[in-house]
Amino acid sequence: MNKGETLLNQLAEGKVLLQKELPEAMTKFQELHDTILKDGKLSVRQKRLIGLGMALVLKCDYCIAIHLKAIKDMGIGFDEVLEVCSMAMLMHGGPGFAYSTLVARLWNEI
Repeated sequence: MNKGETLLNQLAEGKVLLQKELPEAMTKFQELHDTILKDGKLSVRQKRLIGLGMALVLKCDYCIAIHLKAIKDMGIGFDEVLEVCSMAMLMHGGPGFAYSTLVARLWNEI
């Protein structure tokens, strides 16, 4: 199993565990997630790209993986993902660059 699959599987397993242990909190969190990730003034597409940029700056491997999966599932191309990476590098310097390399590696694994 590659790193992308591992991250997505770990996240899914953790979600199941938290749903069992914190059902009310997880239900509310899922409601928040679903409320935010729908078309509004910004499209879901735009929100996912913003989410990826935020995940890069926050240095969250799991967040990067889940946003990349959603982005690929939506048919968004690698060229647009690289533009998000370039903004992360501009705004976050070296760490933005380092986590952009993770995005580049994960792109073909997810």
